[in-house]
Amino acid sequence: MATPPAAAPHIAIVYLQPNEEVAGRWTVLRKLGEGGFGAVYMVKDNTTGNEYALKSERTVEITRVLKMEVYVLAALKKAKATHFCDLIDSGHIKDYNFMVMSLVGSTLHDLRKKPLESSKQKFSLGTALSVGIKCVEAIEELHNIGFLHRDLKPGNFATDKKDVRKIVMFDFGMARRYVDSKGGVRKPRWAAGFRGTLRYAPISCHISRELCRKDDLETWLYQQIEITRGLLPWRHLEDKDEVGRFKEKCRAEENHKELFAGCPREYIDIMSYLDTVRYYDTPDYRRLSEAMKQAITAHNLQEYPYDWEKPEWQKLSVLP
Repeated sequence: MATPPAAAPHIAIVYLQPNEEVAGRWTVLRKLGEGGFGAVYMVKDNTTGNEYALKSERTVEITRVLKMEVYVLAALKKAKATHFCDLIDSGHIKDYNFMVMSLVGSTLHDLRKKPLESSKQKFSLGTALSVGIKCVEAIEELHNIGFLHRDLKPGNFATDKKDVRKIVMFDFGMARRYVDSKGGVRKPRWAAGFRGTLRYAPISCHISRELCRKDDLETWLYQQIEITRGLLPWRHLEDKDEVGRFKEKCRAEENHKELFAGCPREYIDIMSYLDTVRYYDTPDYRRLSEAMKQAITAHNLQEYPYDWEKPEWQKLSVLP
């Protein structure tokens, strides 16, 4: 059963045709994908011949998702963050806005679906732990510029197009600034609507509580468990309250096996720590990374090569 879609505003798709030019610089090659976020196209720079990804959004949209994406990527670029796409261009043409960014490779979602043992849909432990460390680094970089992602999931992390060992985070349509103009943490709203994807959403989402930095990390942990063992125990549930109760239930020690079977003990330690972090607290990102490194050492694992670098995996060809 497919993961229930993220709670996102409906976007009117901007349909661009092959060979169509955008802003006199970009030539559309083909559509890469389409969804609630809009459409993404592969485009060519008419000057250099280099290929990039172009996202578009109609100017009549009430909720401007693209504006947030451009703002976040520009801030990350200024901060010299290392786990993100490079923002190349943005602007307005006809009745839509657009942004151009560097291409990504396969997402963790797609890679997990094509493992060496396809029935298990998981990574080897060494790969899962190494990837998890890089995802934490990306989350910290995003938080350092004052933003929460609020929809982290395997489909929003990918390998870099040119470096299969580099992990990049993308899709900031649901991002929210958590700091005020003076750099302090904004006061939480009395109630907040559900944001994110049901399978990975933090407990705060289920109880309409304002999200904070530790909630992105709780979401990351659910993702981490899934890529390590191949599933989350509530994956077939679709009722928001039922999924929330399941996540709460797994906190009890007697129910740990239901969530953490097949995972390193360090994952339980990470969950216990995250549950102590409060709204205004700055999470200890290094503590999470060190726990993952400790698991690599304790299990005598090798980080590289990653699973998708191995000849057996490459034969499966996740994406064209």
